Amino acid sequence: MGFIADFHFKGFNQNPDAEITGMSQDFYGDKNKIDQMKKELNRKCSEWNIKAYNNFDEMAEDPEIDAIIIGSINPYHFEQIKKGFASGKHLLVEKPVVTDLNHLKIIKEIYSGSKMKIFPGHNFVYRNSVIKAKDLIEKGELGQIIQGSITAAHTISEAHSKGWRAKKELSSGGALMDSGHHVVYQSLFLLGKPVKLQAFKSKMILKNMDGEDTAQINLLYPDSSMGVILQSWGSNFGSTINGIRIFGSKGEISITDALYFNGKKVDADVDFANSFVNQAKAFSDYILYDKEPLSDLNDAENTLKIIYGAYESAEKDIVVNIF
Repeated sequence: MGFIADFHFKGFNQNPDAEITGMSQDFYGDKNKIDQMKKELNRKCSEWNIKAYNNFDEMAEDPEIDAIIIGSINPYHFEQIKKGFASGKHLLVEKPVVTDLNHLKIIKEIYSGSKMKIFPGHNFVYRNSVIKAKDLIEKGELGQIIQGSITAAHTISEAHSKGWRAKKELSSGGALMDSGHHVVYQSLFLLGKPVKLQAFKSKMILKNMDGEDTAQINLLYPDSSMGVILQSWGSNFGSTINGIRIFGSKGEISITDALYFNGKKVDADVDFANSFVNQAKAFSDYILYDKEPLSDLNDAENTLKIIYGAYESAEKDIVVNIF
């Protein structure tokens, strides 16, 4: 029920095929914190005119609900996914779906035998600019891909840097595992799976955190093209390098304030908030019309493999064969 709930609510609020009907909150910490959380849950649900559930299980067991958005902190996802499936609910699960590859294997096994649908919250691929960029690549408009880079440099709030994200036992990593998830799954969507990677990580600014505040991955693809992924929480002064840039033998694309192809503006849909509108529609289309998501559980698995491969490379100072 953190800040991300607002984006999901606004996204689904514009969807004629869906209605948000209730919300629950995971209560943890000391009594004062829990009391504050309960007050905030009731305030927000009253503002949105939806039901406030006492806990996740109560919400999952409500027969009037068809689908659930799981936006809790990372350690809760696995059990909530299992509970959601057992209760017959379709699930949209915020990234990372889970942070344990063994847990993901179990989820895929449950999912394969279920009528319920699970949809990773990979909202950045639902920006029209990213979809059109993929279309340009697949049509061969760039020719032979030579190199691609995706950079995301920004700070995070003090509440985030000193909250659960700072503890490895809860977050399973640092900037790369958290915000870096968006960067990695977009690289998979646009450039496919690499065969090798070499990574570096550091903690220069947010020294209180267990994990890294900056990580960089160098990638090699099967066709010998290359890539670079950079995720940093160290600075807001990355505006000139932030974004997606891919060039090939015939052309180039960039996604910054818009999608550009060979310098010409092609699409302006790059907005973070609007990606939740598009994602909400994709989720309801998946449930109602069997339209497959653009990024699925296999992509969630491959994202984790790249991130953990990067951690292994950085910690052991080695090149990792990844797929």
